[in-house]
Amino acid sequence: MEKSNETQSAKTSHPHYYGTLVRKQLFFAAFVILLAALIDRELRNFYLVVGLFGVVGLTILAGLTSPQKRGIMFTDMFVSAIMFLIFEYFAINAFVKYGTFSDPIFFFRQLIAVIYLVTLYYSTKTLRYYDDKESSKQQ
Repeated sequence: MEKSNETQSAKTSHPHYYGTLVRKQLFFAAFVILLAALIDRELRNFYLVVGLFGVVGLTILAGLTSPQKRGIMFTDMFVSAIMFLIFEYFAINAFVKYGTFSDPIFFFRQLIAVIYLVTLYYSTKTLRYYDDKESSKQQ
């Protein structure tokens, strides 16, 4: 019962706060990266670095995301943008190389890129809310 009150309170005070969704997306992306590391031999070295450091970093970032921390939301947005660009580049390379949408390597790279694109969108929306809130205080 108490948990639902906390959730409702956060929604009421931040109608455009999507940190919960961003947090889940970052954690899901970390999970998919771990799965992709098992399948994608081409980028195995990249996944080892991202898997060892990036997944831990993404999990920590997801855990720190909260309505009171605007800086963390900016970091969520920045990391999502960079990771989207990296994985979309890798997905396009896989498509050019294999020439099919059904290749599992292309699928996992594209899935990771889409997850980060959604995360980028919602973290940007949350930042816009913080900026609108600051603008209304100054007026």
